[in-house]
Amino acid sequence: MQRYLAQRLLLLIPVLFVISLLVFSLMHLIPGDPAQAILGFENTDPAQLAAVRRDLGLDRPVYVQYARWLGRLLTGNLGTSVRTGRPITTLVAEALPFTIELAVYSIALAVLIGIPAGTLAGTTSSRWADAGMQTLTLLGLSLPAFWVGAMFILLFSVYLRWFPVLTYTALLDAPLANLRGFFLPALTLAIPNAAAIARMVRASLVSVRREEYVKVARAKGLSEWRVVRAHMLKNALIPVVTLIGIVAGYLLGGAIVVEQVFAIPGVGRLGLQAIVQRDYPVLQAVVLVVTALFVLVNLLVDLIYVFLDPRIRYA
Repeated sequence: MQRYLAQRLLLLIPVLFVISLLVFSLMHLIPGDPAQAILGFENTDPAQLAAVRRDLGLDRPVYVQYARWLGRLLTGNLGTSVRTGRPITTLVAEALPFTIELAVYSIALAVLIGIPAGTLAGTTSSRWADAGMQTLTLLGLSLPAFWVGAMFILLFSVYLRWFPVLTYTALLDAPLANLRGFFLPALTLAIPNAAAIARMVRASLVSVRREEYVKVARAKGLSEWRVVRAHMLKNALIPVVTLIGIVAGYLLGGAIVVEQVFAIPGVGRLGLQAIVQRDYPVLQAVVLVVTALFVLVNLLVDLIYVFLDPRIRYA
């Protein structure tokens, strides 16, 4: 296991290098001039534009710009925002905790809702219960997140006043207030993910419930709940873990729509503001950090496989 982990960590180096190259290239393919965005589109003075481009290093060849950016990146320097003048490392460090907490919270809710619902649908003998669960999961996948979030704010925050509106306290300062503030956006993100997890659990249980080891477990006189929990569900969770890993990577990338609807100052909203303001260094850093997190989450998923299936062994 340790050798496999070391190999995977070493493989991250060329992967992250390729990612940095792709991110840098894509940012330079985006139409628009950062220097013009800084000065304002009404300012067309060539001398001022040339001076700003020189200050930003945009007058250098692209490969020189990439080498300088990569050199700063290796020292932990993500650059400076062309709009605010603040270090991008600081901006990302301020936004990332909000996104991580939202992602963890929503994944926890999705798992708590999706796995029991999928287990019920995959083990029930009632066609009506199965059809009802399928309908609910399809509805959960179909509802747009911005609409669900807006309805949650309108119902639970404006009318019922059960949850605060657009206020977020630090987790360590006020844990209960923090959880209340993040509950609605986390639930908004959890609904489609819980539906996807439930459908995956159901399909996995349906595929394993007629396997020989399940019949043997029942023949030994084990209760149905123990057969499901100890035999069927453990084997059926492997594809579910893969799905959760993909969902986690997406959420760590910042659910842009939900963060915008609920005014959460996370990474997704930071990236969206960078797009609107044409702050390409910030957008470049956000995409790079998000991609790196996605790669690390997939590594974690591979390690979890070992605990779910003892047949899997890494050299």
